[in-house]
Parts: sequence; structure tokens; C-alpha cells
Amino acid sequence: MEAPGLKIQAPHKAGWKEIFHNGKTWWLILTLVVFLVASVAAYQVWLKPKAETGITSQLQTAVARRGELVVFATGAGQVIPTTQVNVGFDESGTLAELLVKVGDQVETGQLLARLQTDKSADEIALALAEAELNVLTAQQALDDMIANSALDAAQALLDVEEAEQALEDLQNNDLRLAQASQAVAEAVASVKSAERIYNSVRLPADQNTIATAYAELVLAEKKLKEQQDKFKDYINKPDNDPGKASQQLKLSAAQQAYDQALRYYNAVTGTGSELDLESTAADLAAAKAHLAEAQREWERIQDGPTPGELALAETKLAIAQATYERLKNGPDPVRVALAAAELANAQARLAVAQGDQAVIDLLAPMAGTILSIDASLGETLGTGAILTLADLSRPLLDVYLDETDIDKVGVGFEAEVVFDSLPDVTFTGKVVEVNPSLQRVSNIDAVLVKVQLDADSFSKPQSLPVGSNASVDVIGGRVENAVLVPVEALRELGQGEYAVFVMEDGEPRLRPVTVALMDFTSAAITSGIQAGDIVTTGVVETDQ
Repeated sequence: MEAPGLKIQAPHKAGWKEIFHNGKTWWLILTLVVFLVASVAAYQVWLKPKAETGITSQLQTAVARRGELVVFATGAGQVIPTTQVNVGFDESGTLAELLVKVGDQVETGQLLARLQTDKSADEIALALAEAELNVLTAQQALDDMIANSALDAAQALLDVEEAEQALEDLQNNDLRLAQASQAVAEAVASVKSAERIYNSVRLPADQNTIATAYAELVLAEKKLKEQQDKFKDYINKPDNDPGKASQQLKLSAAQQAYDQALRYYNAVTGTGSELDLESTAADLAAAKAHLAEAQREWERIQDGPTPGELALAETKLAIAQATYERLKNGPDPVRVALAAAELANAQARLAVAQGDQAVIDLLAPMAGTILSIDASLGETLGTGAILTLADLSRPLLDVYLDETDIDKVGVGFEAEVVFDSLPDVTFTGKVVEVNPSLQRVSNIDAVLVKVQLDADSFSKPQSLPVGSNASVDVIGGRVENAVLVPVEALRELGQGEYAVFVMEDGEPRLRPVTVALMDFTSAAITSGIQAGDIVTTGVVETDQ
């Protein structure tokens, strides 16, 4: 039998196979079959009268309507500052002025209080001058180190040469013996000279001795003057200048020779003082001690250098070579780094000294409201906070919600707030933070969120003190101008799939629908039915 309006050709052997191999045709047939079976089953379960039990069923219906559906989570909230800072002085002293009170509105940089420090103006000036001098000294040391790097390298090279020569001399024992013999001979001569002067002071001298002594004094004085004139060319050069050092040694030797010649002349002419008598005795004793030391040294080196002496000379040479390698291409990086660090430390201390004041001003770090003051005029203060400043321009609320409402809250969700102190005013805001951890409040786990009030919502004459309590509804979902039906009208076909029975010509017909949002009483339908459709909500059974 053919269906009206549908022409079916006689199938050939492979016709049904072609139908089942066509994917779209197969799923269309399967969907129709499932829908018909579900309709029959639903009718049998929900709508068929139960005549055999003597019970009649009365069908309950409702009219689908247009409206708004809102799903929200309700919690308790409390106003907290958006930003809060504690403000205090960096130094100790006495509170001299307090220019604000609790509740005052202040601007960024506004003067809040003044502190009389424990330092006087003179002490601060002295510390500042010392700090400035330390910076100049450290800077000069660094500059000199860089400027004298070539001289340091030359001196290091000279130290290498001297260390090499010392090691070579130590290894050449014949030369050491010769030098030791020379030292003994010089020491013997010094003893003889000291004995001559010692005796001349105590014994009368002939005219020839006096003339000789005078001639020696004149020559010594001439050599001293010549050496003094030569040294004038080096007097303004740095102390580490090799030329200056050499001339200084020559000048010292000339001065010593002159002093000795003068003492000898005074001795032979009988003009020596009691001090000269003591001095010549001391010089003779020193000369004899030096001779004894030279003789011991000569005896010591008879067997050549000891292993310790060689090791010490080699170590000194290695140190000198390492120093030269470090300095030959510029200043020592380690010394430069240390000098730079000392300069930085001096500059930091100068900055601290420059910041020291006899009277210190306390300025507001931001605009806000003074919440508390923990000091009074004349009180001795440390470095702790004395003021609490908060930004209350856009109040923030800590809101606690039941953990079962976690699916209805998220950053950016809208919120409606009603304060206990303003029950007739509804403020609006948004969730700006959701704490990732549950909070334990009165032995109950709760979700903590922060809600920021909208600027337009808060532009009202009343104020909201910190700690104000409020009831907060966080909007978890909102659908406007949707078709609404009672939740009892929904029939669940599968996971997230629903249908409703719609009355058509007095008979219920099952229609699949799309549900956008639902709460405990209503469901918002976006497709499948229209406003004005009559839907079934259940069956009421009554006895016949």
C-alpha cells in the first residue's frame, strides 16, 4: 500500500541495501522511530487513563509565556577598603604636629603630620659634610687608581726584575759570599770610624786631626747642599715615583754623612756636648752589633742557601709575575671593583645624610580617607605606622556564598547588593575576584568572592562605612524575553535533551525543546514552542 503523495518504485535486489548504506537516510529513520516510541511510551506512562483500576486521570496544563528568568546565589557581604595602607615616619622622634583627624578626606602628597627628630641641625650638617667628603675621597681614589695604572704596571715589572735578581743572587753562592765579605769589611770600617769618633770626643786632638775633620765637614756639607738642590726637582712628584724615591735615598745618605762629620768635628775641637758623648758611645755599640751580624751572615751562607730561602724567593717571584700579568693591560679589576664599591657605599651614605632632617614631614601616599590614628601630639614615636589610610571611592565587598552555589559565580558576573543600613536602595556591581580556596566560616565551607560596586550605582549622597553588612545576589544566569514554562512540563529525553507535551486539537503532542536556563520553578525555552502554547505539567488522578 502506497502512502498518499508518495510514489514507491518496485525495489530491485539491492534497493534496501542502498537505503541502509545511505547515512542520512538511516539516521532520519532511526530518529523518527525513537521519537514515535518515546511518544507512545510517554503517553502510556503519563496520559493513558487507568480505567482498569477505577481511577480517572485529569490532565494539568499551563500556558507558555514570555518573561525574564534569573538564576542567582545569595550570600552575606561586608564593605572593605579597595586599598588600605599604614603610614608612619622613617625615623624616631616626637610628634610635633598632627594635621588630620579620623574621617578626613586627603589628597596624594597632602601633609598629614610633622615629627621633631632626635638630631639637631648642627649634627645633621656635620654628618652631611662628612658624607660629602667621603664621596670625594672615594671618587679621587678610584680616579687615581685608573690614572696611575701605567705606573703601577711599571712598578710591578720592576718588582718582577728585582725578584728574579734576588733568586739569581740566592742561587749564585759565590756572589753571596762576596757580598757578605763586603758587608763584613764595611762593618769593620764602621766600627773603626765609630771608635775614632768615640776616642776623639774623650781625648785631646792635634791640629792636623782638627783640620782633617773640618775638611770632611765642608765636603759633607757641600754634598748635602747639592743633593738638596737635586731633590727640589722631584719634591712635587708622587711618593711612588721611582726617581723621587732614588733622590730621597741619596738625600738621606748625604744628611747622615753630614751629621756624622759634624759630630766628629765637634768632638775633636772639644765642642762636643754630654749628648755627643752618649751618642758616640751608642754609635760605637751599634757599629759593633752590625759587625757581629755581618759576620754571622757570612758564616751562615758558607753552605749555600737553604731550601726554605729558595722556596721563599721563588714564591716572591711568582707573586710578582702574577701581579704584573694582572696590571700590564690596565688597572687591577679587583681593586677597581673594590674602589667602585667604596664609592657607591659613600654615595649611599651621602643620600641618607641628605635625607636627614631636624623636622620630617609625613605626606599622604595616595588619596583616601583617614580610618584610624594611633598617636597623639607630643608622643615619642618609633618607626611604626601611626595612620591608616584607605581608598573608599569605590567600595569593595567580601561576600561569602554557600559552596553549593559555586556553579553560579565567576569573575565578571553581575551582582545586586542591598545594605542593612539602606534596605530600600539596590546597588549593582561585578565579581572581580573568586578565592580559589574554600573558607571555613562558623564551621561551614563557603566560597569567598570580592564584589566591586559600579561607579554609577554608588554615585549617591549616602556613604558606606567600612564594615557595613549587606545581602548580595550574584547573578549566575539571566535570560530576557524568553518563553517560560513550569519545570514540571519538562520531560528529559537524555543528557541535556528535553521535550514537552503541547496540546494540539485536544491531544498532547511531544515536542523537543531547547532549554537555555532553569531554576527550581521555571525553565526558559529558546526553541520548540511559542508563547501561548498550552503545555501539560502532569496528571491528577481521582477516584471514579
